[in-house]
Amino acid sequence: MYEIKINIISMNPFLLYNYLDPDYFCDRHKETEILLKNINNKNNTAVFSQRRLGKTALLKHVFYLLKKKQSTIYLDIFPTSSLKEFTDYLATAIYKEFPIHKSTGRKFWEHIKLLRPILKINGLSGEPELTLDISQPEQIEKSLPQLFSFLDQQEKKIVIAIDEFQQILSYPEKNVEALLRTIIQNLHNISFIFSGSDSRLMIEIFNSAKRPFYGSTNFMTLNKIPREEYVSFIKNSFHSVGVETDEKVLEMILDLTCTHTYYTQRLCHEIYADRISYVKEKDVVNILYKLIQQNEAVYFQYRNLLTKTQWKTLKAVAAEEAVYQPYSQSFIKKYSLGTVSTLQRNLKALVDKAIIYNNLSVEDPYYEVEDKFLMRWLQNE
Repeated sequence: MYEIKINIISMNPFLLYNYLDPDYFCDRHKETEILLKNINNKNNTAVFSQRRLGKTALLKHVFYLLKKKQSTIYLDIFPTSSLKEFTDYLATAIYKEFPIHKSTGRKFWEHIKLLRPILKINGLSGEPELTLDISQPEQIEKSLPQLFSFLDQQEKKIVIAIDEFQQILSYPEKNVEALLRTIIQNLHNISFIFSGSDSRLMIEIFNSAKRPFYGSTNFMTLNKIPREEYVSFIKNSFHSVGVETDEKVLEMILDLTCTHTYYTQRLCHEIYADRISYVKEKDVVNILYKLIQQNEAVYFQYRNLLTKTQWKTLKAVAAEEAVYQPYSQSFIKKYSLGTVSTLQRNLKALVDKAIIYNNLSVEDPYYEVEDKFLMRWLQNE
């Protein structure tokens, strides 16, 4: 008889997209405590964060801690382009939290029956999607209060997180902010977390005295995970799956990724995937090079889509890693970036394209390349 040997491989401890449980989640103790405190005191929160810094994972972590006490609804509205799509996304999220085979789900179906709900299964994801058979603006504006009213009537308290909330500014309807603010201020059983990765637009929504949401929330800026916390997390995560390394390598990983959550997780994810039992500096360099090579075709597309002066500006920011005074003569002359007005246009274009990030949530604002692997490629291109 043949002996069948099964090699059981531990789960990769560095998750890239989905939240699993606290064992795979790094730090954020302070931010978690603030959000839970706000929720318990029925204070809404606006969370500002750079892209891929762990904002969604934080929301899912808070929801994990709340799951036995409160109902939670997570709504990512980045793919939406109108108030109608927002309404359908909300209806779908409610349906997932209260499926029809449960009593609350059946009540929800009865509650929205006049909105003529249509349930279908997404052919790609296999997930249920709910659309409401409404098209006129006045119908849509009436359906939203009905959805929120159902939630507000539940015995269990509810927390709703609306991710990429700044997306509502792109809707063709001009009264979305006022409509949502009017609905939300009349709810008694629901706490909200509004999160977004475009700090400029989020500040515009919540910090401008002329806007409906002004003064309606507490604020929280999500910054990078403290370096010492991340070193400890990476070391313990590697150790838990039998991978060892030293402090010098751990510091090197964070240097290469600028302690940015996604790129740190991605690099560590690939290190573990290569089944290296003891990680050395050369292993980190080789794996980073492999990741950059995999993305090189995309980077070449950037170069072809940008103007020559935009590309030159991008390379200059990458070389500096963080640019605090972009319009100083020393920076402009060092990289031959032309006039101040030309540089202003180029930086604006790169920020609008989400290739460069303008970090305004710190005492001393600066520009940096969004994609840290792109930054390293540009430095060696």
